[in-house]
Amino acid sequence: MLWGLYIILIYCPILVGGIRLRRLFGYSVVCDRYIYDTLVGFRDNGVRVPLEAILIRLVPKADVSFILDAPEDRIYRNRPEHSESFIQKEKWFYNRVAEHFHLQRVATSDSPPVVWARLVQEIDDVLNGRHPRQVVRGLA
Repeated sequence: MLWGLYIILIYCPILVGGIRLRRLFGYSVVCDRYIYDTLVGFRDNGVRVPLEAILIRLVPKADVSFILDAPEDRIYRNRPEHSESFIQKEKWFYNRVAEHFHLQRVATSDSPPVVWARLVQEIDDVLNGRHPRQVVRGLA
């Protein structure tokens, strides 16, 4: 119950208000992890985000979103404080979020210039109307 109050009364107004205010002033908004990390973080602890359906409806829809898909062995080398099973479970949750929200998967096993070029091209396509905005709906 307390998490639900925190998310609706503190987290959501800061996130939603901050994004909408910046857009109102004509700024582009780039969010690292956005709402997807919140969903995965709660699920990873075996619970759902309190008032998840309301939160997803209130948060402004992203014009473009990515899931950076790294090989598990590289993730484990970069995050040795976590077990392999933790990383596998977390990756499973991110894959589920990516499938549900139709997020672009970007393989990070390619070289950084190749990954960056793909990200820039996708953003350019969306912002210049060559690719439709992604539709976001609630996570089951």
